[in-house]
Amino acid sequence: METQKIRSSVYEKTIIGIMQKLPEEQISELVDFAKFLEFQYVRNFEDDKKSIESEEKWDKLLAKPKAKRLMREMAHEALEEYRAGRIKECLKSADF
Repeated sequence: METQKIRSSVYEKTIIGIMQKLPEEQISELVDFAKFLEFQYVRNFEDDKKSIESEEKWDKLLAKPKAKRLMREMAHEALEEYRAGRIKECLKSADF
């Protein structure tokens, strides 16, 4: 943690040094860019958090005995349709 504080202090000094050399208009642009970076970081963090929460909800839902039974039934039904030749070719994606 101490290393991060030192590093942050170095970055702060660097940014301040740059700002002192820039005209007012470019300082405003620098601040706008910093706000943009902050927004991206916060948005990505929130998206990751929502994704994790969603996965946890699905995990809980699919862990229930009723859900497990339903998923097994659906898998058996799909396998029967495949073996009977009733399955149409589907598009393949990079995920499969």
